[in-house]
Amino acid sequence: MLGNGRRLRLAALGAVMAVVALPTYAAFADQTPPPPASVTDVNRSLEQLQAEAAEIQLDVAKATVAYTNALKTAQTAEAAAKKAEAFANNTKNKSQDERRRLGLLTAQAYQLGIPTVLGTESMLWSLAPVAENLQEIADRQTAIRQLGSTQVAQYNAATAAESTAGTAAADAAAKRAVADQANKKATELGKTVREKAASAAMAMEGQLADLAGATELSKQLQATRNQQALANWQTYLAELTAAKVKAPTAASIRSPFDLPNGLLQYKVAKAPVPGVAAVVSSGRPLRVLSAETIRAVNQAFSLMGKPYGVGGTGPDKYGCLGAARAAWQPYTTLAGLATSVYANYQKVPASQIQPGDILLMGSRSVGLFHVGIALDNAEMIAADEAKGSVAVSSIPDSMYAALRPTLGKPLKAQVAPATTPAAATFRCGNTATTVDVGTGGWTWPLAEGTYEIGTPFGQAGALWSSGFHTGQDFVAPVGTNVRAVTAGTVRIEHPAWAGNLVRIDHGNGLETLYAHLSRIDVADGTHVTAGQQIGAVGTEGNSTGPHLHFEVRLGGDAVNPMPFLATGGTSTGWGGYSNGLIPQSQLCGLGGGHMLRCDAAAAYQQLSSAFRQAFGKNLCITDSYRSYSAQVDLYGRKPSLAALPGTSNHGWGVAVDLCGGIDKFGTAQYEWMSAHASAYGWVHPDWARQGGNREEPWHWEFGKPRSA
Repeated sequence: MLGNGRRLRLAALGAVMAVVALPTYAAFADQTPPPPASVTDVNRSLEQLQAEAAEIQLDVAKATVAYTNALKTAQTAEAAAKKAEAFANNTKNKSQDERRRLGLLTAQAYQLGIPTVLGTESMLWSLAPVAENLQEIADRQTAIRQLGSTQVAQYNAATAAESTAGTAAADAAAKRAVADQANKKATELGKTVREKAASAAMAMEGQLADLAGATELSKQLQATRNQQALANWQTYLAELTAAKVKAPTAASIRSPFDLPNGLLQYKVAKAPVPGVAAVVSSGRPLRVLSAETIRAVNQAFSLMGKPYGVGGTGPDKYGCLGAARAAWQPYTTLAGLATSVYANYQKVPASQIQPGDILLMGSRSVGLFHVGIALDNAEMIAADEAKGSVAVSSIPDSMYAALRPTLGKPLKAQVAPATTPAAATFRCGNTATTVDVGTGGWTWPLAEGTYEIGTPFGQAGALWSSGFHTGQDFVAPVGTNVRAVTAGTVRIEHPAWAGNLVRIDHGNGLETLYAHLSRIDVADGTHVTAGQQIGAVGTEGNSTGPHLHFEVRLGGDAVNPMPFLATGGTSTGWGGYSNGLIPQSQLCGLGGGHMLRCDAAAAYQQLSSAFRQAFGKNLCITDSYRSYSAQVDLYGRKPSLAALPGTSNHGWGVAVDLCGGIDKFGTAQYEWMSAHASAYGWVHPDWARQGGNREEPWHWEFGKPRSA
């Protein structure tokens, strides 16, 4: 293959494209795109802004964690104090009742002239509760029968009750002191959270303009990357023309052992590659792809820049499978599900990936969730939600398999991993995906007091191959115990960067990673529970000192671990943006100042139109996209009710709060939404439904569009 710097031979390019009857790309004939390294530089600039946001979010998250823990402690202490006070009050009443009974017996004995077995002091003590009620003594015969041993027993019962009441009162007083102290601490930390929320709100507002500028520049450089990849491809085609090679049919080069005259085997690491051939040009081998493959890659390039759309099949927007399907038609029609695509075409080794191959991204835990068309230089073309369009990107680490359509059916059955409902929402999905740990509980990877917060998620720098820090560091001495944050299945790895790594699969595409360990205390494949010891802090691999590098990955993408640690759940967004940090240029208006992600906005307008036909008026809306600053402001005012800033689906532009009757269970408007909203892609989350853990009839989210 030719290097990036070689100029295009446009006349030859036109000739070869005429031979294979493919479209030309005259738009790029008068320029040589700059090298793609500049894309990385500016992407780091955008990442730096995200890193600054992450640092602010980290500060709020740390304060939130402390406040949340203090609030739970205060609630527990308050409940214990109230229980102790209720018990103390009950025992006091019982003590007073027993003492009153003794007083009546003593008074009766005194009035009847019966010798009392009580001393003078005890007698006076027993009489105190009835000193003003001696008239209650009656029935001399009954009193005579009650006296004697009954008086002693009653005295013992009264003194025992008095002792129990005293102990209970002391216990209640101690627990009340603990509760008051815990409430005071929670109040102080709540004030800290509100102060940090206000500060974060101001800081985030100041970042939005910079973020918008960096976003626009990043888009321009993405276009440059697209053009550079196209230039490389066109240069390859020009080489074929210069070598007077006419692209062969796919059928004629399917087997590397039965090639047409003039074509040689194309080898990678000395192994012949099926579906590809070679010729000798200028004394060196030149790869020869089939005419069908060349057509598919050209068609994929023709889609570059088209908007991403969930399930879109063109011509205006494309989903992941839609773009791949458009590229390979009419030679073959890809199935409607990635799992079916995997079953229908021959898999090839990752080392033999060639342009045109279908790349499937996914994992065993969540299934297949992203599709791309391979290019050279470890790149691919894909309709990608994360980029908002059909674009060139690097092949991600989450690549599950590479398929070559020109090789036909698999030689042996290829069974895709079971796809969970969450799979469709990763990368090729339509909304930000939030994953909860459910009822299994969660904890922090290191015990409180054993660590210091280190490098945050998102910090940019040359220390990391991705250009930014993909986890959260916890500085701690070597040997400090490391715990699983929640239940899952262990996989042990030893990559160079991490040294000793424990990866835990929690299901639904959620994974946590624990790197640089000095030792590993669990076996590969074992199931662990929240808080279980899995290893110890170390400094193995690419490490600057003893610490735990902790990552949370959702659908293969690294996400900020701090919200997960604070709430037990995490989410990944779209378009390369952070929650609540989406420029207005990337959102669409609903009227009244409300905005949503554009596909959600279009679906909302359709829903509102149908609602108007039923009720004669538009949907009533009170809240839509909520910026990070708005989230922290709300959290500052209602920390016990609002979502942790950076985790709300309002911050992804895919959630609305409605009014006008929908905000009450059982109304005609609410029942209409329950029956019809899903047809327009809007759903009422389980947690918000009647009987859910936080009933909110007004809260609806964009989740399942018609085209899905």
